[in-house]
Amino acid sequence: MKSKIRFLPLALVALLLAGCAGMSTQPKATTIIPEVVAKNGMVASAHPLASQAGLEILKAGGNAIDSAVATAFAIGVVEPNATGLGGEGYIVIYLKDSDKVTSIDYRSRASLTDATGETWPKEGHRAVAVPGTVAGLSKALEEYGTMSLAQVVEPAARLAEEGFPVSQTLAEVISDNYKRAMPNDYLMSIIAPTGLPLEAGDLYKNPDLARTLRLIGKEGPDVFYKGEIAKLIAQDMAANGGLIDEADLAAYKAIEREPAHGTYRGYDVVSAPAPVGGFLLIEALNMIENYDIRSFGFYSAAKLHLFSEVLARTFDDYYDVLGDPDYVDVPMKALTSKGYANAKAASIKLDSMTTSYEPVDPNSEHWSTTHLSVVDKAGNMVALTQTLSSFFGAAVAVPGTGIILNNEMANFNKKKGPAAYMPGKRMNTTIAPTLVMKDGKAFATLGTPGSVRIVPTLTQIVTNLIDYDMGIQEAIEAPRMFCTYLQGPGKTKMDIESFLFPEEEIAGLVGMGYKLNSYDALDLYFGGVQGIIVKNGKLHGGADPRRDGAVLGY
Repeated sequence: MKSKIRFLPLALVALLLAGCAGMSTQPKATTIIPEVVAKNGMVASAHPLASQAGLEILKAGGNAIDSAVATAFAIGVVEPNATGLGGEGYIVIYLKDSDKVTSIDYRSRASLTDATGETWPKEGHRAVAVPGTVAGLSKALEEYGTMSLAQVVEPAARLAEEGFPVSQTLAEVISDNYKRAMPNDYLMSIIAPTGLPLEAGDLYKNPDLARTLRLIGKEGPDVFYKGEIAKLIAQDMAANGGLIDEADLAAYKAIEREPAHGTYRGYDVVSAPAPVGGFLLIEALNMIENYDIRSFGFYSAAKLHLFSEVLARTFDDYYDVLGDPDYVDVPMKALTSKGYANAKAASIKLDSMTTSYEPVDPNSEHWSTTHLSVVDKAGNMVALTQTLSSFFGAAVAVPGTGIILNNEMANFNKKKGPAAYMPGKRMNTTIAPTLVMKDGKAFATLGTPGSVRIVPTLTQIVTNLIDYDMGIQEAIEAPRMFCTYLQGPGKTKMDIESFLFPEEEIAGLVGMGYKLNSYDALDLYFGGVQGIIVKNGKLHGGADPRRDGAVLGY
Protein backbone atom coordinates (compact mmCIF):
# COMPACT_ATOMS: atom_id res chain seq x y z
CA MET A 1 0.00 0.00 0.00
CA LYS A 2 1.54 3.27 -1.06
CA SER A 3 1.52 5.95 1.63
CA LYS A 4 0.84 9.60 1.50
CA ILE A 5 3.94 11.76 1.25
CA ARG A 6 5.02 12.75 4.75
CA PHE A 7 6.80 16.08 4.59
CA LEU A 8 9.49 16.82 7.12
CA PRO A 9 9.72 20.24 8.75
CA LEU A 10 11.46 22.67 6.41
CA ALA A 11 14.29 23.18 8.86
CA LEU A 12 15.07 19.45 8.85
CA VAL A 13 14.87 19.25 5.07
CA ALA A 14 17.31 22.15 4.84
CA LEU A 15 19.62 20.39 7.29
CA LEU A 16 19.57 17.18 5.26
CA LEU A 17 20.10 19.02 2.00
CA ALA A 18 23.01 20.90 3.51
CA GLY A 19 24.46 17.56 4.63
CA CYS A 20 24.61 16.23 1.06
CA ALA A 21 25.26 19.43 -0.89
CA GLY A 22 28.21 18.97 -3.18
CA MET A 23 28.76 15.39 -2.03
CA SER A 24 29.31 12.62 -4.56
CA THR A 25 30.66 9.89 -2.29
CA GLN A 26 28.58 9.36 0.84
CA PRO A 27 26.34 11.38 3.19
CA LYS A 28 27.71 13.29 6.12
CA ALA A 29 26.72 12.04 9.57
CA THR A 30 23.79 14.44 9.93
CA THR A 31 20.68 12.72 11.25
CA ILE A 32 17.16 13.66 12.30
CA ILE A 33 17.10 11.21 15.22
CA PRO A 34 20.25 11.04 17.37
CA GLU A 35 21.99 7.66 17.45
CA VAL A 36 21.46 5.96 20.82
CA VAL A 37 24.47 4.41 22.55
CA ALA A 38 24.28 2.02 25.52
CA LYS A 39 26.33 -0.70 27.16
CA ASN A 40 24.04 -3.26 28.83
CA GLY A 41 21.08 -3.81 26.52
CA MET A 42 19.07 -2.18 23.76
CA VAL A 43 15.69 -2.44 22.05
CA ALA A 44 14.79 -0.84 18.72
CA SER A 45 11.18 -1.01 17.57
CA ALA A 46 8.60 0.93 15.60
CA HIS A 47 7.13 2.65 18.68
CA PRO A 48 8.71 4.11 21.84
CA LEU A 49 6.19 2.39 24.14
CA ALA A 50 6.99 -1.01 22.64
CA SER A 51 10.71 -0.34 23.04
CA GLN A 52 10.03 0.65 26.65
CA ALA A 53 8.23 -2.66 27.22
CA GLY A 54 11.26 -4.56 25.94
CA LEU A 55 13.68 -2.47 27.98
CA GLU A 56 11.58 -3.11 31.11
CA ILE A 57 12.10 -6.83 30.61
CA LEU A 58 15.85 -6.45 30.04
CA LYS A 59 16.22 -4.40 33.22
CA ALA A 60 14.24 -7.05 35.14
CA GLY A 61 16.89 -9.62 34.19
CA GLY A 62 15.40 -11.04 31.03
CA ASN A 63 17.52 -11.97 28.04
CA ALA A 64 17.20 -10.74 24.45
CA ILE A 65 14.56 -13.36 23.63
CA ASP A 66 12.40 -12.43 26.64
CA SER A 67 12.70 -8.78 25.65
CA ALA A 68 11.95 -9.38 21.98
CA VAL A 69 8.83 -11.37 22.80
CA ALA A 70 7.60 -8.67 25.19
CA THR A 71 8.32 -6.00 22.58
CA ALA A 72 6.51 -8.03 19.91
CA PHE A 73 3.38 -8.37 22.06
CA ALA A 74 3.54 -4.65 22.88
CA ILE A 75 4.03 -3.50 19.30
CA GLY A 76 0.84 -5.39 18.45
CA VAL A 77 -0.96 -3.06 20.86
CA VAL A 78 0.59 0.28 19.93
CA GLU A 79 1.01 -0.37 16.18
CA PRO A 80 -2.29 -2.24 15.65
CA ASN A 81 -2.37 -1.39 11.96
CA ALA A 82 0.75 -3.44 11.24
CA THR A 83 0.92 -6.38 13.65
CA GLY A 84 -0.80 -8.22 16.47
CA LEU A 85 -2.14 -11.53 17.78
CA GLY A 86 -4.07 -12.06 14.56
CA GLY A 87 -0.96 -11.89 12.41
CA GLU A 88 2.29 -13.74 11.84
CA GLY A 89 6.04 -13.33 11.67
CA TYR A 90 9.56 -14.72 11.72
CA ILE A 91 12.25 -14.46 14.39
CA VAL A 92 16.00 -14.97 13.93
CA ILE A 93 18.05 -15.61 17.08
CA TYR A 94 21.77 -15.62 17.92
CA LEU A 95 22.80 -17.20 21.23
CA LYS A 96 26.24 -16.02 22.28
CA ASP A 97 27.22 -18.76 24.79
CA SER A 98 26.45 -21.63 22.44
CA ASP A 99 27.39 -19.68 19.27
CA LYS A 100 24.09 -20.83 17.81
CA VAL A 101 21.86 -19.20 15.23
CA THR A 102 18.30 -20.35 14.65
CA SER A 103 14.98 -19.10 13.36
CA ILE A 104 11.32 -19.70 14.13
CA ASP A 105 8.75 -19.61 11.36
CA TYR A 106 5.35 -18.46 12.59
CA ARG A 107 3.96 -17.55 9.21
CA SER A 108 0.21 -17.86 8.84
CA ARG A 109 -1.14 -20.78 6.84
CA ALA A 110 -4.20 -21.51 4.74
CA SER A 111 -7.17 -23.37 6.18
CA LEU A 112 -7.13 -27.14 5.70
CA THR A 113 -10.46 -26.80 3.86
CA ASP A 114 -9.79 -27.06 0.12
CA ALA A 115 -10.75 -23.89 -1.76
CA THR A 116 -8.72 -24.46 -4.93
CA GLY A 117 -9.53 -21.99 -7.70
CA GLU A 118 -10.68 -19.23 -5.39
CA THR A 119 -9.51 -15.66 -5.81
CA TRP A 120 -8.91 -14.31 -2.34
CA PRO A 121 -10.26 -10.90 -1.28
CA LYS A 122 -8.17 -8.34 0.61
CA GLU A 123 -10.93 -7.56 3.12
CA GLY A 124 -13.32 -9.66 5.11
CA HIS A 125 -13.25 -13.04 6.83
CA ARG A 126 -12.46 -14.97 3.64
CA ALA A 127 -9.09 -13.18 3.45
CA VAL A 128 -7.90 -14.46 6.83
CA ALA A 129 -5.25 -17.16 7.23
CA VAL A 130 -4.56 -19.08 10.46
CA PRO A 131 -2.56 -16.66 12.68
CA GLY A 132 0.89 -17.69 13.91
CA THR A 133 2.00 -14.90 16.26
CA VAL A 134 0.96 -16.47 19.57
CA ALA A 135 2.50 -19.85 18.69
CA GLY A 136 5.74 -18.34 17.41
CA LEU A 137 6.38 -15.96 20.28
CA SER A 138 5.47 -18.65 22.82
CA LYS A 139 7.84 -21.16 21.19
CA ALA A 140 10.72 -18.65 21.14
CA LEU A 141 10.15 -17.90 24.82
CA GLU A 142 9.84 -21.55 25.83
CA GLU A 143 12.93 -22.67 23.92
CA TYR A 144 15.29 -19.74 24.48
CA GLY A 145 13.83 -17.31 27.01
CA THR A 146 14.12 -17.23 30.80
CA MET A 147 10.82 -15.64 31.85
CA SER A 148 7.22 -16.80 31.97
CA LEU A 149 4.66 -15.95 29.31
CA ALA A 150 2.64 -14.06 31.94
CA GLN A 151 5.64 -11.83 32.71
CA VAL A 152 6.36 -10.86 29.11
CA VAL A 153 2.76 -10.19 28.06
CA GLU A 154 2.03 -7.91 31.03
CA PRO A 155 3.62 -4.70 29.61
CA ALA A 156 1.49 -5.13 26.46
CA ALA A 157 -1.64 -5.83 28.52
CA ARG A 158 -1.10 -2.63 30.53
CA LEU A 159 -0.78 -0.60 27.35
CA ALA A 160 -3.99 -2.06 25.95
CA GLU A 161 -5.86 -1.52 29.22
CA GLU A 162 -4.63 1.98 30.10
CA GLY A 163 -4.36 3.28 26.55
CA PHE A 164 -1.81 5.47 24.81
CA PRO A 165 -1.87 8.67 22.70
CA VAL A 166 -2.48 8.14 19.00
CA SER A 167 0.53 9.30 16.95
CA GLN A 168 0.23 11.27 13.73
CA THR A 169 1.34 8.19 11.78
CA LEU A 170 -1.30 5.95 13.34
CA ALA A 171 -3.97 8.62 12.88
CA GLU A 172 -3.17 8.84 9.16
CA VAL A 173 -3.32 5.06 8.75
CA ILE A 174 -6.64 4.86 10.60
CA SER A 175 -8.04 7.61 8.39
CA ASP A 176 -6.76 5.91 5.22
CA ASN A 177 -8.38 2.59 6.24
CA TYR A 178 -11.58 3.96 7.77
CA LYS A 179 -13.70 2.99 4.76
CA ARG A 180 -12.26 -0.56 4.75
CA ALA A 181 -13.09 -0.93 8.45
CA MET A 182 -16.66 0.37 8.26
CA PRO A 183 -18.33 -3.01 7.49
CA ASN A 184 -16.90 -4.49 10.72
CA ASP A 185 -18.68 -2.94 13.70
CA TYR A 186 -16.32 -4.39 16.27
CA LEU A 187 -13.18 -3.08 14.55
CA MET A 188 -14.88 0.31 14.27
CA SER A 189 -15.48 0.28 18.03
CA ILE A 190 -11.70 0.03 18.48
CA ILE A 191 -10.39 2.54 15.92
CA ALA A 192 -13.41 4.88 15.73
CA PRO A 193 -15.23 4.54 19.09
CA THR A 194 -17.24 7.75 18.56
CA GLY A 195 -18.03 6.89 14.95
CA LEU A 196 -15.23 9.12 13.71
CA PRO A 197 -11.65 7.89 13.24
CA LEU A 198 -9.29 8.48 16.15
CA GLU A 199 -7.06 11.50 15.63
CA ALA A 200 -3.53 12.33 16.74
CA GLY A 201 -3.51 12.90 20.50
CA ASP A 202 -6.66 10.85 21.17
CA LEU A 203 -6.40 7.95 23.64
CA TYR A 204 -6.37 4.50 22.00
CA LYS A 205 -7.64 1.75 24.29
CA ASN A 206 -8.36 -1.93 23.70
CA PRO A 207 -9.46 -3.43 27.04
CA ASP A 208 -10.69 -6.64 25.37
CA LEU A 209 -7.16 -7.18 24.02
CA ALA A 210 -5.74 -6.62 27.53
CA ARG A 211 -7.96 -9.45 28.83
CA THR A 212 -6.94 -11.67 25.90
CA LEU A 213 -3.24 -11.07 26.50
CA ARG A 214 -3.52 -11.89 30.19
CA LEU A 215 -5.51 -15.03 29.39
CA ILE A 216 -2.72 -16.15 27.04
CA GLY A 217 -0.16 -15.35 29.74
CA LYS A 218 -2.07 -17.41 32.31
CA GLU A 219 -3.12 -20.42 30.20
CA GLY A 220 -0.48 -20.47 27.46
CA PRO A 221 -0.81 -20.62 23.66
CA ASP A 222 -3.30 -23.51 23.81
CA VAL A 223 -6.03 -21.09 24.87
CA PHE A 224 -5.58 -19.33 21.52
CA TYR A 225 -5.41 -22.47 19.37
CA LYS A 226 -7.56 -24.99 21.29
CA GLY A 227 -9.41 -23.12 24.01
CA GLU A 228 -11.68 -20.15 24.62
CA ILE A 229 -10.10 -17.79 22.08
CA ALA A 230 -10.08 -20.47 19.38
CA LYS A 231 -13.82 -20.97 19.86
CA LEU A 232 -14.48 -17.22 19.51
CA ILE A 233 -12.39 -16.99 16.32
CA ALA A 234 -14.08 -20.04 14.80
CA GLN A 235 -17.56 -18.76 15.71
CA ASP A 236 -16.87 -15.38 14.10
CA MET A 237 -15.52 -17.10 10.98
CA ALA A 238 -18.52 -19.40 10.67
CA ALA A 239 -20.93 -16.48 11.06
CA ASN A 240 -19.22 -14.44 8.34
CA GLY A 241 -18.19 -16.90 5.62
CA GLY A 242 -14.60 -17.42 6.74
CA LEU A 243 -12.78 -20.73 6.27
CA ILE A 244 -10.88 -21.05 9.55
CA ASP A 245 -12.39 -23.47 12.07
CA GLU A 246 -11.30 -25.00 15.36
CA ALA A 247 -9.49 -27.84 13.57
CA ASP A 248 -7.38 -25.33 11.61
CA LEU A 249 -6.37 -23.52 14.77
CA ALA A 250 -5.61 -26.73 16.68
CA ALA A 251 -3.40 -27.98 13.82
CA TYR A 252 -1.21 -24.86 13.68
CA LYS A 253 2.45 -25.19 14.73
CA ALA A 254 5.35 -22.75 14.75
CA ILE A 255 8.42 -24.36 13.16
CA GLU A 256 12.07 -23.96 14.07
CA ARG A 257 14.15 -23.83 10.89
CA GLU A 258 17.79 -23.45 9.95
CA PRO A 259 18.29 -19.82 8.89
CA ALA A 260 19.53 -18.75 5.48
CA HIS A 261 23.31 -18.17 5.62
CA GLY A 262 25.62 -16.07 3.49
CA THR A 263 28.64 -13.82 3.62
CA TYR A 264 29.33 -10.29 2.42
CA ARG A 265 32.84 -8.81 2.33
CA GLY A 266 33.94 -10.90 5.32
CA TYR A 267 30.74 -10.49 7.34
CA ASP A 268 28.38 -13.41 8.02
CA VAL A 269 24.75 -12.70 7.12
CA VAL A 270 22.00 -14.78 8.75
CA SER A 271 18.39 -14.24 7.75
CA ALA A 272 14.97 -15.88 7.60
CA PRO A 273 14.73 -18.86 5.19
CA ALA A 274 11.87 -20.03 2.94
CA PRO A 275 9.00 -19.32 2.71
CA VAL A 276 10.12 -15.73 3.35
CA GLY A 277 12.70 -13.42 1.85
CA GLY A 278 15.97 -13.65 3.76
CA PHE A 279 17.68 -15.64 1.01
CA LEU A 280 16.80 -12.84 -1.45
CA LEU A 281 18.85 -10.39 0.63
CA ILE A 282 21.81 -12.78 0.65
CA GLU A 283 21.50 -13.37 -3.09
CA ALA A 284 21.46 -9.60 -3.78
CA LEU A 285 24.52 -9.03 -1.58
CA ASN A 286 26.34 -11.90 -3.31
CA MET A 287 25.85 -10.16 -6.67
CA ILE A 288 26.83 -6.72 -5.36
CA GLU A 289 30.02 -8.19 -3.88
CA ASN A 290 31.35 -8.43 -7.45
CA TYR A 291 31.56 -4.61 -7.59
CA ASP A 292 33.50 -1.97 -5.66
CA ILE A 293 30.41 0.15 -4.98
CA ARG A 294 32.29 2.48 -2.65
CA SER A 295 34.30 3.71 -5.61
CA PHE A 296 31.03 4.48 -7.42
CA GLY A 297 30.04 6.97 -4.70
CA PHE A 298 26.96 6.67 -2.53
CA TYR A 299 24.82 9.05 -4.61
CA SER A 300 25.97 7.89 -8.03
CA ALA A 301 23.56 6.96 -10.80
CA ALA A 302 25.82 3.98 -11.59
CA LYS A 303 25.33 2.54 -8.12
CA LEU A 304 21.56 3.02 -8.20
CA HIS A 305 21.43 1.42 -11.66
CA LEU A 306 23.49 -1.55 -10.40
CA PHE A 307 21.08 -2.05 -7.49
CA SER A 308 18.07 -2.05 -9.82
CA GLU A 309 19.75 -4.66 -12.05
CA VAL A 310 20.70 -6.83 -9.07
CA LEU A 311 17.28 -6.62 -7.43
CA ALA A 312 15.47 -7.46 -10.67
CA ARG A 313 17.47 -10.68 -10.96
CA THR A 314 16.98 -11.44 -7.28
CA PHE A 315 13.21 -11.13 -7.48
CA ASP A 316 13.08 -13.62 -10.35
CA ASP A 317 13.61 -16.25 -7.64
CA TYR A 318 10.92 -14.82 -5.41
CA TYR A 319 8.37 -15.31 -8.15
CA ASP A 320 9.70 -18.54 -9.70
CA VAL A 321 11.39 -20.59 -6.97
CA LEU A 322 10.25 -19.64 -3.45
CA GLY A 323 7.55 -21.69 -1.73
CA ASP A 324 6.60 -23.36 1.54
CA PRO A 325 9.45 -25.86 2.18
CA ASP A 326 6.95 -28.27 3.77
CA TYR A 327 5.29 -28.54 0.35
CA VAL A 328 7.99 -27.86 -2.26
CA ASP A 329 11.76 -28.28 -2.57
CA VAL A 330 13.44 -24.89 -2.20
CA PRO A 331 17.18 -25.20 -3.06
CA MET A 332 18.32 -22.82 -0.32
CA LYS A 333 22.04 -23.68 -0.45
CA ALA A 334 22.19 -23.09 -4.20
CA LEU A 335 20.14 -19.88 -4.02
CA THR A 336 22.51 -18.39 -1.42
CA SER A 337 25.73 -19.59 -3.06
CA LYS A 338 28.36 -17.28 -4.54
CA GLY A 339 28.52 -19.25 -7.80
CA TYR A 340 24.82 -18.87 -8.47
CA ALA A 341 24.96 -15.12 -7.77
CA ASN A 342 28.03 -14.67 -9.95
CA ALA A 343 26.31 -16.45 -12.83
CA LYS A 344 23.28 -14.18 -12.49
CA ALA A 345 25.41 -11.03 -12.24
CA ALA A 346 27.34 -11.86 -15.43
CA SER A 347 24.65 -10.31 -17.63
CA ILE A 348 24.65 -6.92 -15.83
CA LYS A 349 25.85 -3.91 -17.84
CA LEU A 350 26.92 -0.91 -15.82
CA ASP A 351 26.31 1.62 -18.58
CA SER A 352 22.90 0.50 -19.83
CA MET A 353 19.68 -1.10 -18.73
CA THR A 354 19.28 -4.84 -19.31
CA THR A 355 15.84 -5.70 -20.59
CA SER A 356 16.30 -9.42 -21.12
CA TYR A 357 18.72 -12.02 -19.83
CA GLU A 358 18.97 -15.79 -19.68
CA PRO A 359 17.67 -17.18 -16.37
CA VAL A 360 20.07 -19.30 -14.31
CA ASP A 361 18.81 -22.60 -12.89
CA PRO A 362 19.92 -22.93 -9.24
CA ASN A 363 19.82 -26.72 -9.64
CA SER A 364 21.79 -26.82 -12.89
CA GLU A 365 25.11 -27.66 -11.24
CA HIS A 366 26.78 -27.98 -7.85
CA TRP A 367 27.70 -24.43 -6.81
CA SER A 368 30.81 -24.42 -4.56
CA THR A 369 29.78 -22.45 -1.97
CA THR A 370 21.89 -17.30 3.05
CA HIS A 371 11.15 -5.32 12.29
CA LEU A 372 12.34 -5.16 15.87
CA SER A 373 15.83 -5.70 17.11
CA VAL A 374 17.20 -6.55 20.56
CA VAL A 375 20.68 -7.10 21.99
CA ASP A 376 21.28 -7.99 25.65
CA LYS A 377 24.31 -7.56 27.89
CA ALA A 378 25.39 -11.18 27.30
CA GLY A 379 25.64 -10.56 23.55
CA ASN A 380 22.51 -12.49 22.52
CA MET A 381 20.83 -10.90 19.52
CA VAL A 382 17.34 -11.06 18.00
CA ALA A 383 15.79 -9.81 14.76
CA LEU A 384 12.02 -10.19 14.53
CA THR A 385 9.55 -9.15 11.85
CA GLN A 386 5.79 -9.44 12.18
CA THR A 387 2.84 -8.40 10.00
CA LEU A 388 -0.89 -8.41 9.33
CA SER A 389 -0.07 -8.12 5.60
CA SER A 390 -2.08 -5.00 4.66
CA PHE A 391 -2.62 -2.21 7.18
CA PHE A 392 -5.30 -3.51 9.56
CA GLY A 393 -5.10 -6.84 7.76
CA ALA A 394 -8.50 -8.04 6.58
CA ALA A 395 -10.21 -5.12 8.40
CA VAL A 396 -11.80 -7.75 10.64
CA ALA A 397 -11.66 -8.00 14.45
CA VAL A 398 -12.98 -10.87 16.57
CA PRO A 399 -15.73 -9.66 18.94
CA GLY A 400 -14.82 -9.78 22.61
CA THR A 401 -11.11 -10.43 22.02
CA GLY A 402 -9.61 -7.18 20.68
CA ILE A 403 -7.81 -9.25 18.01
CA ILE A 404 -7.44 -7.76 14.51
CA LEU A 405 -6.98 -10.46 11.87
CA ASN A 406 -4.58 -10.69 8.92
CA ASN A 407 -5.43 -10.82 5.19
CA GLU A 408 -2.58 -13.14 4.19
CA MET A 409 -4.72 -15.30 1.89
CA ALA A 410 -4.55 -12.55 -0.73
CA ASN A 411 -0.83 -13.33 -1.02
CA PHE A 412 -1.75 -16.51 -2.91
CA ASN A 413 -3.46 -14.57 -5.71
CA LYS A 414 -1.74 -14.85 -9.11
CA LYS A 415 0.98 -17.09 -7.63
CA LYS A 416 1.97 -20.12 -9.70
CA GLY A 417 4.38 -23.02 -9.32
CA PRO A 418 6.00 -23.37 -5.87
CA ALA A 419 4.10 -20.35 -4.50
CA ALA A 420 0.62 -21.49 -5.61
CA TYR A 421 -2.20 -22.03 -3.14
CA MET A 422 -2.73 -25.37 -1.43
CA PRO A 423 -4.81 -26.17 1.67
CA GLY A 424 -2.70 -25.81 4.84
CA LYS A 425 0.16 -24.12 3.00
CA ARG A 426 2.14 -21.08 4.17
CA MET A 427 2.21 -18.28 1.62
CA ASN A 428 5.34 -16.43 0.48
CA THR A 429 6.30 -12.96 1.67
CA THR A 430 9.51 -10.94 1.61
CA ILE A 431 9.96 -10.33 5.35
CA ALA A 432 13.64 -10.77 6.21
CA PRO A 433 14.70 -10.27 9.85
CA THR A 434 18.48 -10.36 9.61
CA LEU A 435 21.56 -10.71 11.81
CA VAL A 436 25.10 -9.82 10.73
CA MET A 437 28.22 -11.18 12.44
CA LYS A 438 31.92 -10.37 12.09
CA ASP A 439 34.66 -12.79 13.14
CA GLY A 440 32.15 -14.83 15.15
CA LYS A 441 30.86 -11.83 17.08
CA ALA A 442 27.57 -9.96 16.89
CA PHE A 443 27.65 -6.94 14.58
CA ALA A 444 24.09 -5.98 13.61
CA THR A 445 20.43 -6.89 13.97
CA LEU A 446 18.17 -5.40 11.30
CA GLY A 447 14.69 -5.57 9.86
CA THR A 448 11.96 -3.52 8.23
CA PRO A 449 8.35 -3.65 7.10
CA GLY A 450 7.49 -2.57 3.56
CA SER A 451 6.15 -5.47 1.47
CA VAL A 452 8.30 -6.03 -1.66
CA ARG A 453 10.47 -3.07 -0.61
CA ILE A 454 11.81 -5.02 2.39
CA VAL A 455 14.71 -6.77 0.63
CA PRO A 456 15.74 -3.70 -1.44
CA THR A 457 15.72 -1.59 1.73
CA LEU A 458 17.81 -4.08 3.73
CA THR A 459 20.24 -4.47 0.83
CA GLN A 460 20.82 -0.73 0.97
CA ILE A 461 21.14 -0.70 4.78
CA VAL A 462 23.73 -3.52 4.85
CA THR A 463 25.83 -1.87 2.13
CA ASN A 464 25.52 1.50 3.88
CA LEU A 465 27.00 -0.04 7.02
CA ILE A 466 29.72 -2.15 5.39
CA ASP A 467 30.69 -0.40 2.14
CA TYR A 468 30.18 3.20 3.24
CA ASP A 469 31.15 2.87 6.94
CA MET A 470 27.98 4.61 8.12
CA GLY A 471 26.70 4.56 11.67
CA ILE A 472 23.38 2.78 12.18
CA GLN A 473 21.22 5.92 12.37
CA GLU A 474 23.01 7.45 9.40
CA ALA A 475 22.50 4.23 7.41
CA ILE A 476 18.79 4.21 8.23
CA GLU A 477 18.19 7.85 7.33
CA ALA A 478 20.17 7.72 4.08
CA PRO A 479 17.86 8.11 1.04
CA ARG A 480 16.47 4.98 -0.60
CA MET A 481 15.39 3.65 -3.96
CA PHE A 482 13.19 0.77 -5.08
CA CYS A 483 13.23 -0.98 -8.44
CA THR A 484 12.83 -4.72 -8.96
CA TYR A 485 11.39 -5.08 -12.46
CA LEU A 486 13.14 -4.01 -15.67
CA GLN A 487 10.73 -3.27 -18.53
CA GLY A 488 13.08 -1.32 -20.75
CA PRO A 489 14.10 2.34 -21.27
CA GLY A 490 11.25 4.76 -20.68
CA LYS A 491 9.13 2.04 -19.04
CA THR A 492 11.15 0.96 -16.01
CA LYS A 493 10.00 2.80 -12.91
CA MET A 494 12.35 3.59 -10.03
CA ASP A 495 10.86 4.94 -6.81
CA ILE A 496 13.41 7.21 -5.16
CA GLU A 497 13.74 9.72 -2.33
CA SER A 498 15.18 12.06 -4.93
CA PHE A 499 15.28 15.24 -2.87
CA LEU A 500 18.55 14.14 -1.26
CA PHE A 501 20.36 13.17 -4.48
CA PRO A 502 22.47 15.58 -6.56
CA GLU A 503 20.70 16.78 -9.71
CA GLU A 504 23.41 15.41 -12.02
CA GLU A 505 22.94 11.88 -10.64
CA ILE A 506 19.17 12.08 -11.07
CA ALA A 507 19.79 13.26 -14.64
CA GLY A 508 22.09 10.28 -15.14
CA LEU A 509 19.32 7.86 -14.21
CA VAL A 510 16.92 9.56 -16.58
CA GLY A 511 19.57 9.40 -19.28
CA MET A 512 19.81 5.62 -18.84
CA GLY A 513 16.08 5.37 -19.44
CA TYR A 514 14.63 5.18 -15.92
CA LYS A 515 11.21 6.67 -15.31
CA LEU A 516 11.51 8.19 -11.84
CA ASN A 517 8.74 8.33 -9.25
CA SER A 518 10.23 10.96 -6.95
CA TYR A 519 9.51 11.47 -3.25
CA ASP A 520 10.10 14.89 -1.73
CA ALA A 521 10.70 13.67 1.83
CA LEU A 522 11.66 10.54 3.75
CA ASP A 523 8.57 8.38 3.31
CA LEU A 524 7.06 5.34 5.05
CA TYR A 525 6.59 3.76 1.61
CA PHE A 526 10.27 2.76 1.89
CA GLY A 527 9.81 0.88 5.17
CA GLY A 528 10.69 1.54 8.77
CA VAL A 529 14.08 0.05 9.65
CA GLN A 530 14.92 -0.63 13.29
CA GLY A 531 18.49 -1.72 13.94
CA ILE A 532 21.30 -2.13 16.44
CA ILE A 533 25.02 -2.53 15.78
CA VAL A 534 27.76 -3.54 18.19
CA LYS A 535 30.87 -1.39 17.91
CA ASN A 536 33.84 -1.11 20.27
CA GLY A 537 31.97 -2.94 23.00
CA LYS A 538 28.95 -0.64 22.91
CA LEU A 539 25.47 -0.90 21.43
CA HIS A 540 24.48 1.70 18.86
CA GLY A 541 20.79 1.88 18.00
CA GLY A 542 18.97 3.43 15.07
CA ALA A 543 15.27 4.06 14.44
CA ASP A 544 13.54 5.15 11.27
CA PRO A 545 11.99 8.64 11.12
CA ARG A 546 9.85 7.35 8.25
CA ARG A 547 7.70 5.74 10.96
CA ASP A 548 7.43 6.12 14.76
CA GLY A 549 10.62 4.18 15.48
CA ALA A 550 12.38 4.46 18.83
CA VAL A 551 15.53 3.01 20.39
CA LEU A 552 16.00 2.61 24.14
CA GLY A 553 19.01 1.23 25.97
CA TYR A 554 20.71 1.26 29.33
